[in-house]
Amino acid sequence: MARGAQAAIAAGIAVFAFDADPGVLPSRALQVLTLRRGLPKGEVEARERFAEAARRVAAAAGVDLGGRRAGRAERLHLVGVDDDPGRGTRTVTAWYYATAPAGEITGAGTWSPVGRGLRLDPRDSAALRQATERLRQDARQVGGAAALLGDVFTGDDLLRVHVALHGGPEGSDRTFRRRIQELRDSGLLRPVPDREVAAVRARVPRYRSPVGTGGRPPELFRYAGTGGENEQLVALRARRGA
Repeated sequence: MARGAQAAIAAGIAVFAFDADPGVLPSRALQVLTLRRGLPKGEVEARERFAEAARRVAAAAGVDLGGRRAGRAERLHLVGVDDDPGRGTRTVTAWYYATAPAGEITGAGTWSPVGRGLRLDPRDSAALRQATERLRQDARQVGGAAALLGDVFTGDDLLRVHVALHGGPEGSDRTFRRRIQELRDSGLLRPVPDREVAAVRARVPRYRSPVGTGGRPPELFRYAGTGGENEQLVALRARRGA
């Protein structure tokens, strides 16, 4: 490096959340944590790993992603590295994305819908585009979509994620729901035990029957896979066709 040049090493993060409320438009359901017209980011401190710095700046903005032993839904995903020569100071930023439950923020950040109306600093916008594309790719798998919904979700919640990120499922909604049933049969989606259902429904209105309808409430699931769901589905279909 030339004499007198300065450099900074930073970490930034796009923390995504998903509002699965049926009354929320798909174009506004996917949200990202923003802070002062940007994404949370900051310099990496001495003896600090990039991922640790990313968690720290997310926590400072108001979303706790947990530590190294955090659950599957809170893992950090490296998106890319931005090398900005700048004017006088060169900044190299490692960008990550993570998912978190939509809800109250305890810091200065805010949830902002991901879309054309979101205005960020140019470099943050570029990082968000990369992170969103990576999220879309990951959410084509059941585990990636479930990570946006948290611990418990319904089949319709998975459908809303698909519509918001990809514009709708291939084929009809009925075909998509048939696939949900296949995932249930294969063990990748595990029904919430009966002993827990009442408490879960009491916390989340959309898990109950609509008031006055008397209809059957939706079945509640947890994601039980460790990846490789495509192979398990192929095996299931092969057995059915035998």
